Amino acid sequence: MTERSGILTMAAQGEKTSPLARRAQLRPAARRLAAMALGFAGGWAVLYGRLMPLGLGLTLGLGEDCFAPCAAGAALGTLLHGGGAFSLRSVCLLCAVGAAVAVRWVLAGRFLPAAAAGCGTLLGMALCFVFGGAGRELLLYSGADALLAAAMGLCLRRYPPEVPGMGMLLTAAAGAAAMGGVRLWGFCPGVMVCAGAGLLLCCRGKPFAALAASAVTGAALCAGDPALAPAAVGLSCGCCAAAVLAPGAHIPTAAAYAGGCVGGMLWVQPPGNGFLTLFSAGAGVLTVLALPRRWRTPDRGEGASPPPGRPPFSAAATRLEAAAQSLASLAQTVNDVYEALPHRCQSYRWVVDNIYDTLCCNCGRRESCWKQEYAATMAGMEALRPLLEQNSGLDPGQLPAQLCRCIHPAALCAAASKSFALYRSRKEAQVHAEAMRTALTEQYSAVAEALGVLGEQLGRPGEPEPYRSGRVADLFTSLGAPPLECGVTVDDLGRTHAAVTLPRTRFSSRELAALAQEVGRICRRALETPQVLSCRGMTTLLFCERPALRAVFGMAGVPAQGEVSGDAVQQFCSPAAAQMILCDGMGTGRPAAVDGSLAAELTARLLKAGFPAELAARLVNVALALKSSEESGATLDLISVDLYTGTARLFKAGAAPGFIVHGGQARTVGEASLPVGILGAVNGQSRVVHLAAGDYAVLVSDGLLVDGTGWVTKQLELSAAAGDAPEKLAQTLVETARVRAGPTGHPDDITAAVLRLEKWG
Repeated sequence: MTERSGILTMAAQGEKTSPLARRAQLRPAARRLAAMALGFAGGWAVLYGRLMPLGLGLTLGLGEDCFAPCAAGAALGTLLHGGGAFSLRSVCLLCAVGAAVAVRWVLAGRFLPAAAAGCGTLLGMALCFVFGGAGRELLLYSGADALLAAAMGLCLRRYPPEVPGMGMLLTAAAGAAAMGGVRLWGFCPGVMVCAGAGLLLCCRGKPFAALAASAVTGAALCAGDPALAPAAVGLSCGCCAAAVLAPGAHIPTAAAYAGGCVGGMLWVQPPGNGFLTLFSAGAGVLTVLALPRRWRTPDRGEGASPPPGRPPFSAAATRLEAAAQSLASLAQTVNDVYEALPHRCQSYRWVVDNIYDTLCCNCGRRESCWKQEYAATMAGMEALRPLLEQNSGLDPGQLPAQLCRCIHPAALCAAASKSFALYRSRKEAQVHAEAMRTALTEQYSAVAEALGVLGEQLGRPGEPEPYRSGRVADLFTSLGAPPLECGVTVDDLGRTHAAVTLPRTRFSSRELAALAQEVGRICRRALETPQVLSCRGMTTLLFCERPALRAVFGMAGVPAQGEVSGDAVQQFCSPAAAQMILCDGMGTGRPAAVDGSLAAELTARLLKAGFPAELAARLVNVALALKSSEESGATLDLISVDLYTGTARLFKAGAAPGFIVHGGQARTVGEASLPVGILGAVNGQSRVVHLAAGDYAVLVSDGLLVDGTGWVTKQLELSAAAGDAPEKLAQTLVETARVRAGPTGHPDDITAAVLRLEKWG
């Protein structure tokens, strides 16, 4: 293989910039442009000739990065719809949009204040104009606009338009309402676009989405122009025909859609009046047929039928799903059986009964003590309880006054001590069994969820690329290593992956780098060095597209005493994400180091295997709880950064607050919670933030924050402005914290782990 690597190195070409990097740079600008266009449509649209709520509703409902461009587009659409002239309605709407934007800038993420400001300003301005002599209709229409805008904003907040559902339907309705009132020499662009969208969804095998979109956009067309009611009926009939007769087939679907449109439109109006709308709908149908075939290919969405000859899930995914269901069912069965079984209530009364059964039942004074003087005997037994709890043994001289009449005092003391010891051991065994049952079912449930996640990932392998798969297979065959399996796929985000399975083979790092360059040249993507998996005489090479970002790690730490620290750090990169873990064992020294290292090592292994952070925390919690009879616990602090998009997911369980430096500004993340290994369940917190090139993520132990977080944020901002390396920044934080912790007299382990994102190249 060494000779082959030289050939590959000579034939390899220069690295190409990944298109994902350019896509990540253009995505924010594209989102803002789309928000501005959507806002323009909302400001332009007039419902039923009077109402104009869409511009304000979109401004209230869109995300934090899109509401300002949307407001600008809404203001522009409102002005242009009136021909540039200021009417009383336009003045009220512009002031309302401006108030909503101002409040959203000041109170980010708060819907009620923004809605109150926008809708209140709209009603207040209308009321002022009414008192100034304007008609009362202005106040009525402004009130209706305010109610509809608030309802639309609330729906968009709860159902974001980026996710298929109600939010996306509302934005589609805004666009349809804006285009419904537009006419170009009798041609209606709104009908054309709505017809094309409905047909495209039917061609892609999504009948339910097509029916929902057709109903909503048809209603929006009627709201924009009531004269388009026949067109809306025709589009709905066409969509129903295509969705029922031939969803997923191109030409039959288009024919059914066209037939349904013609029948529906001509059924509700005379033929002479429907030609222009039929012409608009036909233009939409022809536009869809002119699109590339791969754009019209059915996908695995709702109602889509899988391609012939290709099962929807692989065999491995199906088996993983079955194993997950079995484990989940086993955990549920154990819990159900435990709840159904009768539970003996072992109280102190059991000790009294056992004393009677072992001693008093054969005594001659039984009738006198337990019948005639029952109250006094029970009072004596209750007075005996604190003595048994305090002392392991009992002397006759310690018997309460009510029991001094016993003719066998020594035997009574022995029977009471033995019964209470047996009672205590049974209680401890019951508590231990309950803890074991809880740990067992928690472990089964966590493993079941993890297997379900892995099965879902295997069930969505991506869109296959047969041509590139064949070329990659030919490459390995030409090198004398014909692959057993070879596949190149493109996932939902457009990232290229390649998996090549060979007979057991060893590769050097130089050979893997050369293979990555050659496979990347075939796939026309810059690929990372492949991950190598070896099992049962086979070796699998997993190639993935090089991400737009790369992670640089740094860490520093100092123990509280001696040379052993209870803090443990793991920093590594998986194929798609950068992972950083910090675990702080309870206390200091070697016992804390065992717990911290165990938690960090187990979490790292689970993350590398593809387990989500929450499931990994649950399994680590069980491992620490069952590690020994003594109490074990450790904080769990981890961050996972998607190197393609910059999305960072943080998970904290009992950990100290972390720090994020974004755009040169530092802020803390995380709140107080309990460590893992203390309770039966994990009390953790998850949070998602977005990072970019040049940003830092810092995880620290609680020993570093003995003097608060204020100085840490200032130091992070200074270091970020100077562009310090992560290793230098971590060392600076630890040394400064050690100096600050000196006067307190309470030493603790101090650790800092730093991650910085950089662009590739």
